[in-house]
Amino acid sequence: MCQRYTVADIKEGNEKAFASVYEEYKDKLYFLLLGRTKSAYLAQEVVQKTFVKVWTHRDTLNPVINIDVQIFRIARSLMIDELRKLAVEKKRMGVVETNESEDSVNNQFQARETRIKIEQILSTIPEQGRLVFRLSREEGMTYNEIAQQLSISPKTVEYHISRILSVLRKTLILFLLMLTNY
Repeated sequence: MCQRYTVADIKEGNEKAFASVYEEYKDKLYFLLLGRTKSAYLAQEVVQKTFVKVWTHRDTLNPVINIDVQIFRIARSLMIDELRKLAVEKKRMGVVETNESEDSVNNQFQARETRIKIEQILSTIPEQGRLVFRLSREEGMTYNEIAQQLSISPKTVEYHISRILSVLRKTLILFLLMLTNY
């Protein structure tokens, strides 16, 4: 288990604390944003911008509020900003060019194929792990809420989520490389 750092450690500029928090939350945040935006690119952009903002504005972090809450608030705000920018850009451009339309179809195809692959991977996971993952990612429940609903410990929830994310990461990376080179 990695050392636990506090918000105060990050506020003081502790790079190890920041790196630890980044490693702990980057995947959770990515998959949450992917579910909300339906865009791998946008989700990755928002994850990066979120952690850049956390680090560059670390002096404004509130040591009383858990870091995960602050990270997810920042990400939500940035996601909304990015979606608004996209909407304005689409409106301003008016008619979409054929190439962009083809890219959109290709992106939709890749997103659908990725969702199918994720479902295939999840079908190999034991039922409780799958349920924990779905409650977290699809229902947006916190670890504590899931633990309470399923009468298990939050550590068990954390174990299931991290195990499934690890499996998804290892399996999807090859799949996505093949899909994008298609």
